[in-house]
Amino acid sequence: MSASYDPNKQGWGAAVVTCVFTGALLFGAWTIHKNTYRHPRDPMATQVYHERDAGGHGAGAAAEHGAAEQPAAAKH
Repeated sequence: MSASYDPNKQGWGAAVVTCVFTGALLFGAWTIHKNTYRHPRDPMATQVYHERDAGGHGAGAAAEHGAAEQPAAAKH
């Protein structure tokens, strides 16, 4: 005869693997966050945004700057 069936003794291996994998994913996400996150008041982040905006890159920025400059030029 075989041993009696006890559902409490099955699946623990899969549960352990799932928990370890979840822990590894959380650690990876935390590590990436710590290495790449910039606070909005970070001086370097502000400098990068000001340099990008001052450069006037992008089609939207060129249209906005051109529209803003025309009335000023017409007044002179």
